Amino acid sequence: MAYIVGSLIGRTPFSKISPKKTWEGTLGGILLSVLVMGIAGYYFGRYLNDWTDWNWIWQWVLIAAIAAVAGTFGDLLESKLKRMAGVKDSGHLMPGHGGFPRSF
Repeated sequence: MAYIVGSLIGRTPFSKISPKKTWEGTLGGILLSVLVMGIAGYYFGRYLNDWTDWNWIWQWVLIAAIAAVAGTFGDLLESKLKRMAGVKDSGHLMPGHGGFPRSF
């Protein structure tokens, strides 16, 4: 989702480390992550928790938000390491994508 939103409406660069990443794309990815986990929490969490207690759904949403932000910073860290090493792609399975090492 971050890629799609960033490609369609992304205008504001997120970081000099990875110039194609945008704030709009980052926020779109975070929002989709939170939305999907909120829906999953609603449907699957009710079987694991008391149906009348809604506090558990916020736990799913909070974990999704933390994971989305941490994933974004992890991606920037990997981009920085690749730039320091002078490598464009860290994998061979999907050229131009930057991920999936050959052993995967």
